[in-house]
Amino acid sequence: MLAVSDTGSGMSPDIIDKVFEPFFSTKSEGKGSGLGLSMVYGFTKQSGGHVKIYSEVGHGTTIKLYLPRALESEDIEVVASAGPVVGGTETVLVVEDDEEVRATVVEMLGDLGYRVLKAIDAASALNVVESGIPIDVLFTDVVMPGTLKSPELARKVKERLPNIAVLFTSGYTENSIVHGGRLDAGVELLSKPYTREALARKFRHVLANRDQRQLIQSTPRPTLAAEGGSATVTRKRTVLLVEDEALIRLSTADMLEDAGFVVVSAASAEDALAALETAPVDVLVTDVNLPGASGVDLARRARSIRPHIEVVFATGDVAAVPKDAAEKVLTKPYTMTDLVTTLKATEAGTHPKALAGAAEEE
Repeated sequence: MLAVSDTGSGMSPDIIDKVFEPFFSTKSEGKGSGLGLSMVYGFTKQSGGHVKIYSEVGHGTTIKLYLPRALESEDIEVVASAGPVVGGTETVLVVEDDEEVRATVVEMLGDLGYRVLKAIDAASALNVVESGIPIDVLFTDVVMPGTLKSPELARKVKERLPNIAVLFTSGYTENSIVHGGRLDAGVELLSKPYTREALARKFRHVLANRDQRQLIQSTPRPTLAAEGGSATVTRKRTVLLVEDEALIRLSTADMLEDAGFVVVSAASAEDALAALETAPVDVLVTDVNLPGASGVDLARRARSIRPHIEVVFATGDVAAVPKDAAEKVLTKPYTMTDLVTTLKATEAGTHPKALAGAAEEE
């Protein structure tokens, strides 16, 4: 049980009955979302626990969270990457109705080098887009006032600017883009609250994926296949390709097969781990930022399942890759030649780790 108490004014019984309802707030309009306690309630219930409020008017409040005992073994601590925070020079449209949050985000992005435009709601944001200003990233809160909602805004913006990167942000997990704890396909979300480092890395991730999609779409398939053919593998090797961006995943898998690899594809670390338990995988090619567990965590788990597996990170978030986590890092956008050449370098008999593994077997 975890208890949090204050010595404030307390709450009356009729208020206590409503505090866990989404969007209920005793604060004046614009001062609170009414989502804080509903998020606490949802987290506690999803964890198999219970939450209780004890409050008396004039005597303060105590909130108690009851959580079930975890019987699993303790997780191994993962040391966060201490790599540099990387910004950019692209143009970002920030859509945020909270004035203080908007000002903070604009300042952080400006410090990172981005050119920042801002809007207070979805309708205002659409007006900015329709003005013809070139925009690289739409960064929008999910829960917004007005009749035009954020998912619809994103759809309309992509109709006008097909190559724009879209990044949602929200402090509320159950909304129009998250269902049952899972994001809709193709959706990128940065959960509130977030740090400057998390903001910077998520931006490089979505922009790198945008650039990778553009490279795939702008390069004819026969040319890419020919590039792969110039570095055709000498024996059939199985590659586990983990990429949540569908277009990148499908196109890359097709081209790797053209180059002579056996390809197993997965959209998440969880799906990839299931594949590792059943398929004889030689090389893991994964992005860092994945829905659910990260690519770095996946690589560690993959090596515990298959000790001699080779790991290649194909990502736009290079700073998030620990130095000892992979044999090779490919920065998005990468060409098919880059990828096939990298995979050939990990082939048994040519890579130092493979040689070490062969020596152990002998």
